[in-house]
Amino acid sequence: MRESWDGSEIVDRRWSLREFLRNLPPVSRWLLIIGIVAFLAQVTLWFSLGEQGYSKVVEIFGLWPTLVLGRKVWLWQLVTYMFLHSVNNPLHIIFNAFIFVLFAPEVERAMAAKRFSVLYFGSGIVAGLFSCIFLRWIASPESPQTVIGASGAILGVLAAYGSIFPNRVLHLFMIFPIKAKHCVLMLAAVEILAVVAGNNNTNPIAWFAHAGGFIAGLLFMRYEWTVRSMLLRSIERHYDRELESDRQLRERVDELLVKVKRDGLASLTWREHAFLRRASKRFKKQHS
Repeated sequence: MRESWDGSEIVDRRWSLREFLRNLPPVSRWLLIIGIVAFLAQVTLWFSLGEQGYSKVVEIFGLWPTLVLGRKVWLWQLVTYMFLHSVNNPLHIIFNAFIFVLFAPEVERAMAAKRFSVLYFGSGIVAGLFSCIFLRWIASPESPQTVIGASGAILGVLAAYGSIFPNRVLHLFMIFPIKAKHCVLMLAAVEILAVVAGNNNTNPIAWFAHAGGFIAGLLFMRYEWTVRSMLLRSIERHYDRELESDRQLRERVDELLVKVKRDGLASLTWREHAFLRRASKRFKKQHS
């Protein structure tokens, strides 16, 4: 018997923003949402406050190397600048969001949320520090000073993608096959050139920052496990020293208690009294 099919099982597969966001891993989803909301807030502030009022907002939340490494030490700018983008150049956030959506979800699924968060924010912070160092010790005082955008962090994600899937074949413009490690290098170069070209004046600080983000991503993927194993070994050594110290402490306390039982409390010197008080406080702290 031949089955008949009337097409009733066809499901409407229209694109849905809610479904798209739901399918993203959690950190990538929230980074994308916060970035878009922040850009819309920027546009709103631009129209409501005017250029002069808006520039004050950028001064607080954008990255100003002279403020981060100056007298004020506004360290939060190393994080907040990643969520600001150029209002005058919408291609800045569009290109960043496009690259992020293409590569970040795959990297997060491969690395898990916690490691991906360290990679993303670590690359962005290192990119910001690179720009601060460049301005303070290399650039001239007349160089542009403000840096905004998630390009440094995204370049770190690109570097991680090329490290995790180096031989995966991607189709450039959906036609030309290219290995991921080569595609990532090409996109990183385009990203840096796009940031420079997007400024009315060539901004060497921005270029330096985004190159720093890419380098940070490469170093993270290359040395993460080495650093982690070194930290674990250091913690283990510290724990072993603590155990040895506790063992020696208890042996010394037992010796003094035997002395007190044999000769009385008056036989203890003032140093031995002080030692027993410190030992008592330490044992109480350990069991509290």
